Amino acid sequence: MSPSLRRWILLCAFIRLSLPLAGSSAYAEGLEAAPQVEVAQGQSPPRALAGFQKALEDLEAKKIDRVSVLQIGDSHTAGDHFSGRLRELLQQTFGNAGRGMMPAGYPFPYWRPYQAEVHQEGAWEVLSSNGIGYPQLPYGIAGFVSRSTRADNVMTLEAKRDSVFDSVEIGFFRQPNGGRFVVSIDGRSVQEIDTSGTFSQLVHQTIPTNGAKALELRTRDARPVDVADWAIYRRERGIVLSSFGFVGAQIGILDHWSPENLKFQLQSLAPALVILAFGTNEGFQPPSELKDYEAEFSAKLSQLQSILPRASIVVVGPPDGNRLPDYCGLRGTAREAAGCRPLSTAEAADYSGLLARHDRRLCRWHTPAGIALVRQAQQRVALKLGALFWDWSTVQGGACGANNWVPRQLERSDRVHMFERGYWMSADRLYSELLRGYRHR
Repeated sequence: MSPSLRRWILLCAFIRLSLPLAGSSAYAEGLEAAPQVEVAQGQSPPRALAGFQKALEDLEAKKIDRVSVLQIGDSHTAGDHFSGRLRELLQQTFGNAGRGMMPAGYPFPYWRPYQAEVHQEGAWEVLSSNGIGYPQLPYGIAGFVSRSTRADNVMTLEAKRDSVFDSVEIGFFRQPNGGRFVVSIDGRSVQEIDTSGTFSQLVHQTIPTNGAKALELRTRDARPVDVADWAIYRRERGIVLSSFGFVGAQIGILDHWSPENLKFQLQSLAPALVILAFGTNEGFQPPSELKDYEAEFSAKLSQLQSILPRASIVVVGPPDGNRLPDYCGLRGTAREAAGCRPLSTAEAADYSGLLARHDRRLCRWHTPAGIALVRQAQQRVALKLGALFWDWSTVQGGACGANNWVPRQLERSDRVHMFERGYWMSADRLYSELLRGYRHR
């Protein structure tokens, strides 16, 4: 089995284990109150967050009704524990304007977003921009297309707990001979949408709902219907945080999306804050494969800034993750007892070679050398382009922090992904950083 395939299988297993189950503690008990943000005398907010914090000021002054936040990332975002907690904290402080945009239907196994429950029935085909050999489609920011080619395929979205929504937005593709689907709100049909038209045209249809609980899309015939995303919003003044995460993804996934559709959707969402959270999968690569990473990351960040020149951008560096090479042959209790020690300078310098030679000196848990290289590259790019860099690994205590979190039940045994409490602690720290120096009205 190739290393890339093995990593994909492990990440898919993480999604199953990590996403919140129906009735899980995340929503059965409710999230904790937002942490108190202490502001030191004379402390100023980071310059990179000036645009975002100005939007918050305008929101509190009732000059605007909504502040949009967008998070794009890998499996740490896909699970929605990290982004979901951050969404809740911001909404507790500034008001809940809705869950925002998300991939339509059920895009990958065990997808259970915070604040919404989704279901899919029938023969929907999910097409993904994530991975090698992906279907060539004009993807939007959601990165998925759910396709129907028969009548009575259904997808539903229901607001969780006591929440409601006051409008929905449905993103779909017009195409020659496109089919029709019926939109129902709380069991009542409100609109039939014809998707026939120019190929690859991504369209968003907004429908007022006035305190609704449930949304249903049902196809009318066997002609193709391609649904990209959907969103729910509330009339309440406040925060919307739309998040899109992709298991096993790297920053290069942005190249898999249509530039025209990406620009259209980013400008429609008009986020005051963009959170870019990639780096774990890049960092587990051999350092020899990261020679062009800084240039690639810089190009992607520049692309986002050119589309959203007024948005604040936060680059979230990868959290600590630890590796114990498979060639070491350690299993069970021996694997857990292997201990963690950071790489020496010599080991880091020859890391690709040590792995290739199956060197036994690496037979303990350690942070791969590529993680530091990725983090440093991201930090340099953020500084150069005026974005804020936030080092996630500091929450865990730096190198070997993932291993140290395992006995505290904050990190899973793979030493890559966290339990929900680990993600919540991380989101609490990022929330505090986003509001550093901010003074509430």
